[in-house]
Amino acid sequence: MSNRLTDIDVAKGICIILVVIGHYIPANSPQWYLTLIDVIYSFHMPLFMYASGFIYYATKKPVKYNTFVLKKFKRLGIPYMLVSWFIICVKLLTEKKMFVENPVSLSSFYEILYIPSAGYFLWFVYVLFLIFLIIPIFNTPRKIILLLLLALIWLIIPVQTTDLFCIAQFKSHLFYFVSGCFFSQYQSIIRKKVANINVFILVLCFIVLYLPAHFYNYLSNPVILQCIDVCLALTGIWITLKISRYIAMNALKLMRLFVKLAMYSYTVYLFHTSFEGFAKSFFIKYPLTEYLNYNTSFCIMVLITVSTGIAGPVFLHHTYLRVKNVLKNKTFF
Repeated sequence: MSNRLTDIDVAKGICIILVVIGHYIPANSPQWYLTLIDVIYSFHMPLFMYASGFIYYATKKPVKYNTFVLKKFKRLGIPYMLVSWFIICVKLLTEKKMFVENPVSLSSFYEILYIPSAGYFLWFVYVLFLIFLIIPIFNTPRKIILLLLLALIWLIIPVQTTDLFCIAQFKSHLFYFVSGCFFSQYQSIIRKKVANINVFILVLCFIVLYLPAHFYNYLSNPVILQCIDVCLALTGIWITLKISRYIAMNALKLMRLFVKLAMYSYTVYLFHTSFEGFAKSFFIKYPLTEYLNYNTSFCIMVLITVSTGIAGPVFLHHTYLRVKNVLKNKTFF
């Protein structure tokens, strides 16, 4: 594995942890935790899109458009529908006995075709498939630059969009996917220009950008606010990549852990909310505040719920591989 892809895999491992944390926001969360969630949301999904674009462009091979789209439908479209139906079934079966966040109805079984009604987090899979419908058309470096500029303009200009078919999310994240493609193509040039920027300077820039975007109410111009959000997301991405590169070069055991986690990132993304949901329901039924003070119990709940959201899907993935391997090697007479 090349160093540049190792960096990206470490970043993906970090990112999936941030995703799982970001999707756990219990009622009456302390302010420090809400601020942490807000910081995570300012860059974690752009980072995921960036990593997806980088890996796509670094590993792409010449293939017919129809073959490429069919492959992506099998990779994204079918799991999106199956996981959506699974979540809907679980929610319908457990809503009378357990706490169900964002309840569904029978109509959700077909609504998922145009909106991720089973679970909002599935917009990422939907949008990624939409991106893969158009990205093969921009198959040269010049076309990638053109798409990057068009995506940035579309992102910054306040144009009314709809959540139907995840068009709003597509508008918000296409730029970051194409940024990953662009950086993958021109990495050697860009790295010479910005690789030596100290991570602490980047953190300072992130703080400076974060404050006006979230606390300065007089910045009401939507274009300015959107530009700040884009710069904030790009700075967050670059900080994560700097940390990832440091881990890849100086912490071998930690690097292997994050790379391993990156291998399961898709499974974790698809199923983490279901496992988190069971943990949340347990703590609602058996609150730790009866035995511990609020801050201690809250930290324990976060640790257990987030760990469950990661470990559960990883265990599910391993179980699937073991069953698949047994069925593959079994001889039927």
